[in-house]
Amino acid sequence: MLSTFLSSLRGRMALLLAVAVLVTVTSVGALVGVLGLANAEVDRLVSAQRRLERLSVLTGRIGDYALTALQAAQQPDGLGNLPKARDLTREAFQRFEDALGEDIARTSGVEQQTLLAARSRTLARLRAQFEVLDRQIQAAMITPQRATGVRVALDVFAAGFGPPLGLAMEEERIAAHQAQETVHDLRIRTVRWSVAGVILALLLAAFLYHRLGRSLINRVAEVATAAAEIARGRTDTRLTVTGHDELSLAMARFNRMALHLARREAKLVADQRRLQEIVDARTAELRGANERLEHVDQARRRFFTDVSHELRTPLTVILGEAEITLRGAPTADDLAAALRVIQARARRLHRRVEDLLRIARSETGQIELEKREIPVAGLFAEVEEDVASLVRARGLMLERAVEPGLVVEADGEWLRQVLEGLVANAVRHSSPGTTIRLAARLEGAAAVLTVRDQGEGIARDELPHVFERFFRGTSGGREGGGFGIGLALAKWVVDRHEGTIGISSVARSELTAGPVAADEETGEGPAGSVQAGTCVEIRIPALVPHGILEAAQ
Repeated sequence: MLSTFLSSLRGRMALLLAVAVLVTVTSVGALVGVLGLANAEVDRLVSAQRRLERLSVLTGRIGDYALTALQAAQQPDGLGNLPKARDLTREAFQRFEDALGEDIARTSGVEQQTLLAARSRTLARLRAQFEVLDRQIQAAMITPQRATGVRVALDVFAAGFGPPLGLAMEEERIAAHQAQETVHDLRIRTVRWSVAGVILALLLAAFLYHRLGRSLINRVAEVATAAAEIARGRTDTRLTVTGHDELSLAMARFNRMALHLARREAKLVADQRRLQEIVDARTAELRGANERLEHVDQARRRFFTDVSHELRTPLTVILGEAEITLRGAPTADDLAAALRVIQARARRLHRRVEDLLRIARSETGQIELEKREIPVAGLFAEVEEDVASLVRARGLMLERAVEPGLVVEADGEWLRQVLEGLVANAVRHSSPGTTIRLAARLEGAAAVLTVRDQGEGIARDELPHVFERFFRGTSGGREGGGFGIGLALAKWVVDRHEGTIGISSVARSELTAGPVAADEETGEGPAGSVQAGTCVEIRIPALVPHGILEAAQ
C-alpha cells in the first residue's frame, strides 16, 4: 500500500509536504519552549534587579530620614521636614512590598515562592524596625534632650536594621546571578540542540532527496532539455519513459507531441520546397521582365539624350551661318550661300528627327541602319562643307587626306553625324591657327578613318572613360563644352556598323613634364617635339575591289 502510494507523484509530494510540516512544527515548538524558558529566567533576572533597585532606594530614603531627624533635633522646636521624609520612606517600603508581591504572584515553583515569602518576612521586620525608630524619634522630640534622644534612637536602629538590610540585598544579588547563570546555560543548550536539529534536518533532507526528489528532478531536467532541443528544430527528440506516475504520463504525451510536430515539419518542409520552386520560377520570370524593362528604359533614356545631342549640332550650324551672314553687309551671293547651308542643314535635321522618331517608336530603341556603298571622299567633303563655318569662325584650318577609291558599306547619315561630331569636338578644343586633319586609309578589309587635332589634348587618366555616357573631362566644364555623350554616341553608332573606335591623345599639360617620343600614328615631328592633340580612329568594314584583295593575298 505504501509503495503504491509513493509511486504516485502526488504521494511523493504529499510525503515531502508532511515531512516539511513536521520539521517546521517541531522547530517552532522547540523554539517556543526555549523562548518560554528564556523568558522566565529573564523575568527572574529583571525581578531580582528591580527588587535590588528598590532596596537601594529604600536605603537612601532611610538615610534621608535619619539626616532630616538630626537636623530637626538641632532646632529648638518643630519637626521640620521630618514628616515628609517619613512619608517618602514609607512609600519606598510600599513599592518594594508591591514589587515583591507581584513577583510572588508570577512565580509557579514552590521553592521560588518560599524564597520570596522569606523576603516578605524580612521586609516586614525592616518595616517594623523603621516604625519603632519613628516612634522613638517622635518621643525624643518632646523631651528637653531631643538631640541626644534622636542620636540614641538612630544608633539603636542602625545596630538592628543594618544586618537584615545587607542580608536582603545579598539575597537579591544572589538571585540575579543565578538567573544570569541559568540564561547562559539555556543559551548553550539551545545552541547545541539547534546544531543537532540542523544536522538531523539536513540528513533527513538528503535522505528524502535521494529517495524521492532526485529522480523527479532528473526527469524534469530531461523534459526541459528535450523541449529546448525541439525549440531549436530537432523534432526527432524523444524522452525515455520509465515510471508510472503523472510525470511519466506527461513525458509519454510529450513524445506523442514531438512525433506530431515531426510529421507536420516534414509536411511543411515539403510544402516549403514546392513553394520555393514556384517562387524561384516566378522570380526568374520577374528578373527577365525587369531586365527587359531595364533595357527598354535605358533605350528610352538614351533616346532623349541623343535627341538633345543630335539636334544641337545642326542648330549650332544654322545659328552660326545666320550670325556670320548678318554680321556686316552681306551680298546677295553671301545670303544665297548661307541660305543653302541653312537649307541643307535643316533637311539633314529633318532627316535626323525622323530617325529619332523611328527609334522612339521601335520596341527595342535600336537604330535601323540603311547601309549602302558610301565613298569616303564624298563623305569627308560633306563633313567639311557642314563644319566650314565653324572652322572659319575659330580661325582653324581643315585638311583632308583620303586614299583614292576607298568605299565603305554604311549608313551615310549616321556616319557623317559621327565624323561631324568628332570634328566639332576638335574645333571646340583647338586653338586658333592650328590644323584639324581628316584622313582615311585601307588596312586589310577595314577602312581606317581618323580625325586629328592640335588642341589641348586629354589627360591619361581620363582616356579610359571618354566613351562613357555623360563623362566630361577637366575641360568639359568650360564654356562651350559638350554634355559628355558625343563620343558615347559615336561608339554606339560604330558598334552597330560592326566596327571599332579608339582614341589617343597627348595633353598639353603633360608636355611640360618631359619629352615624349614621336609616333607615326599618334603624333607629328621628331622625338622630343611632340605636339599636343587628340586622334580618334574609326575602323569599319570596307568594300575592297577584287583586284586589290588578290594582290594583297
